[in-house]
Parts: sequence; C-alpha cells; structure tokens
Amino acid sequence: MKKSLITLLTLAALASTLYGYTQEDRIKDMQTMAEALANVQKGILFNNKNLVHDGVEKLKKASENIEIAPKTDMDYSTVFAKDQADNIEKYAIKLDTSMQEGKKHSALSNYTKVMNQCVSCHNKLRKWNQ
Repeated sequence: MKKSLITLLTLAALASTLYGYTQEDRIKDMQTMAEALANVQKGILFNNKNLVHDGVEKLKKASENIEIAPKTDMDYSTVFAKDQADNIEKYAIKLDTSMQEGKKHSALSNYTKVMNQCVSCHNKLRKWNQ
C-alpha cells in the first residue's frame, strides 16, 4: 500500500511539473524582462555600468525561464521562442561586455539586437503583425 501511494504521489508530482510554467509565470517573466530592458537603456543613457549590468543579469535570468507549450505536434513555436531567448541572452552578454569596456555605441547596438529579438518573437507568437 505504501509503495503504491509513493508511486502515485511521485507520478502526480512529475505530471504537475511537465508544463508547470503557467501563463502567469510567463507574464511575470515578460514584465521582468521589460523592466530589465528599461534599466539597461537608462544605464546606457546615464553611463551607469552597474545599472546596465544589473539589468542584463535580470534579463538573462528571466529569458532562461521562457517556455511555450506546443499546441500540436507540428507547433514549432517552442523552438522559436527558445532560440529567441538564447539570442537575447547572447546579445545581452555582448551588451554588458561592451558597456564595461566603455564602448557605448556597441552596447547600444547590442541593446537594439536584444529588442529586435523581443519584437520578432512577439510578432510571430503574439501575432502583432496581423
């Protein structure tokens, strides 16, 4: 009896974590990313390397969490979203490095690349362009 109960509880816990990333989680992460980008922009404008670095760290952390549940077997939006999140992280790291080295134009260029990844994902997944 104990073995059956433990097995059942284990399966229930695994099933609940399969798509445990809810829409509320996604909204929270998107809000965190928006706030982080605002701080990065402010840091670039005010030449504040710490503000940029803190914003980049928050952006990286939030982008690592992003998940999209597939609607069908042929739904590739999960792969697209993950690629965009990976690109956001890559450009954010370059942005931070450029800012720390005093290369503000390069930092701003990478900030624009981060924003382009965001907009591209929203165009495709949230259908902004339709």
